[in-house]
Amino acid sequence: MFCSECGAQINDNAVVCTKCGVPVPGKKLAPAGVVAVPNHMVGAILTTLFCCLIGGIIAIVYASQVNTKLALGDIEGAKSASRTAQGWIIANLIVGLLGGLIYVICIGAAAAL
Repeated sequence: MFCSECGAQINDNAVVCTKCGVPVPGKKLAPAGVVAVPNHMVGAILTTLFCCLIGGIIAIVYASQVNTKLALGDIEGAKSASRTAQGWIIANLIVGLLGGLIYVICIGAAAAL
């Protein structure tokens, strides 16, 4: 499908053109505030600071996509980005906790020598 205003190619699930913002004929925008999808931005930032830098940055990227996709009316895309951000946060927490545990064990073993 192509936009009637600018001619850009539009995803079949989109309700507005991602290039010019013109509504797609026959598709309705979700009313503001009706769909609540958590963006997990706070968790993404905290895991970036305290657990894993690279994985945290990836989580921040997906968390930032949630609100943009909601504003464009892509509810399924927003839910997918939210789940992906949450998955990266959980993975970062696991890596951070395991790294901390290994560090404590190594320090304890070195102190015992």
